[in-house]
Amino acid sequence: MSSRRWAVLAAASGVIVSLWAVPRRLCQSGAETLWRSDAETSEALSKNVDRHLAELGSGSFRTGSRRFDGEWRFGTALMASLGFGQVAREHPQLTRSSLERMDRALDAAMSERARAFDVEAWGEDPLTSLDSEHGHVAYLGYLNLALSVRRFVQPESRFAAVNDRLSKALERRLSAASAHVAQTYPGEIYPVDNSAAVASLALRARALGTEPPPVVAEFIHELATRFVDPKTGLLHQSLTSERAPADAPRGSGTALAAYFLSFADEPASLALHRAVRRELAGDVLGFGVVHEYADGARFRSGDIDSGPLVFGLSISAMGFGMAGCRVHGDRASFIGLYRSFNLLGAPSTRGSELSFAAGGPLGNAIVFAMLTALPPDRWRRA
Repeated sequence: MSSRRWAVLAAASGVIVSLWAVPRRLCQSGAETLWRSDAETSEALSKNVDRHLAELGSGSFRTGSRRFDGEWRFGTALMASLGFGQVAREHPQLTRSSLERMDRALDAAMSERARAFDVEAWGEDPLTSLDSEHGHVAYLGYLNLALSVRRFVQPESRFAAVNDRLSKALERRLSAASAHVAQTYPGEIYPVDNSAAVASLALRARALGTEPPPVVAEFIHELATRFVDPKTGLLHQSLTSERAPADAPRGSGTALAAYFLSFADEPASLALHRAVRRELAGDVLGFGVVHEYADGARFRSGDIDSGPLVFGLSISAMGFGMAGCRVHGDRASFIGLYRSFNLLGAPSTRGSELSFAAGGPLGNAIVFAMLTALPPDRWRRA
C-alpha cells in the first residue's frame, strides 16, 4: 500500500476515533462530581429546582390529560422534596437550607391544587379521608415517603404528625389489601406505587428507632414471588384486580421501584437494579441506554410512564436507572447513563444554578432526586 493510502487510512481512522471519543469525553463533564455527591454541585441543582417550584403556581402542564397534568404538578413537588431531603442528609453544611426548601416542596405537594387530580379520581380528598378503605396509594405513598425522609433527617418537625397519620392509614390499607397492594385509582394497581408506600413505612420506623410493621416484609415477599417476572426479574408495571400481571415487565417501573425500595430493603432494591442492568441496559459508543421492554416487546409505543420511546429506549428508565447506580455503587453504569443525559438534556449553568434545559420543572426535579440518591446505609441509624 502506498504511503499516500496509509495517510488517508490513518486520517480516516482518526476521524472515526474522534467521532467516538470526543462527544464521549465532552458529555462526561460533571459526572465525577455528581458521582462523588459534590456539595457545590448539589447546591446548584437545589437552587434551580427550588426556583422552578416557586414558579410552579404561575404555570401549568399541558399533557392533554387533566389527571396527568395534576400528577406532573404533584410529581414535581414530590421529587423536589426527595432531592432536598437527600442533600440535607448527605451534606451537614447544607442541612438547614435544604430542609427549608424541602418544607416548601412538601407544602406544595400537600396543597389543594397538587392533590386535585387524586380527589377527582376518587371523589374524596386523600388527606381528609384517611379512615376510608380506598387506596390513594400513589398520592399518599409517594408523599409519605418524602415525609419519612424528612422525619429521618430531623425527627421533630411540623410534618411529624401528618407522617404518623398517613403511615397509620397506609399500614391499615396495605395490610388489608389482597397481596398487600392497594389501588392507585379505582380499578388500577401498580406495584411501583406500593413500593413507595411500603418504603415510607420502613423508613419512618427507622427514623423512630422502632421495628417496621409486618406488612413491609409481607409486601417484599409478594413482590418477589408474584409481581416480578420470573424470566427477567423485572417488575410488572400494573396488575389486575385479582393481582395478576396486567402489563409486561418494564424498565421505568422497575428502575423507579429499585430507587424507592432502597429506603426499605436493600436486597430487594439490588435485585431490581441488577435486572434492569442485565435485561435492558446497553451501551452505544460509550453512552448508556436502557430499553423499556425486554427482548420480544421492544417495539411497543411509549406512554406517560416511559415517555416517548426511540428504538425502544426509555428516557424515564435511564433517569431512574441513574439512582439505582448511585444507590448500589455502580459507577461505570452511572457514568454511561450520565453521558446520555448530558447529551440529550443540555445541562446549563445560570448564575449559581445548574439545570437541564430539556427537562422542564418535572424533568429537573426527577433528575435532581436521582442524581442525589444515597446508598442504603445512609438511611440507617449509626
